[in-house]
Amino acid sequence: MGLFSKSKKVEKSPFEDKKILKADQIFYDSVKTDEDNYLTMLADRIKNGQPIILNLELLDIDQANKIIAFLSGVCYALSGDIVNIKEHIFMFAGHDVYDDGSMDDYLKDLVE
Repeated sequence: MGLFSKSKKVEKSPFEDKKILKADQIFYDSVKTDEDNYLTMLADRIKNGQPIILNLELLDIDQANKIIAFLSGVCYALSGDIVNIKEHIFMFAGHDVYDDGSMDDYLKDLVE
């Protein structure tokens, strides 16, 4: 077999061509704590391109403010976006959240 021999054809997986939409990657959580490990996990999700939607109504005002301030800094550093969906519900995401258009459609009905 030489360098210029015919290569074997590799069949594509049927899942290779399917694009995962940003709206399908959302991480939802009803937050119960403002522990640093938890906030770091949320920041890592945003850094990795996963939008997160958090319900903060179970927290007291100081805990909610801590989370919003920290994740706002993460979004700012990533040129991301923060959306106030309802009174105690927020979306935090990186800069590419609207690239595929799915998030616009998803948020259209939710945002007050």
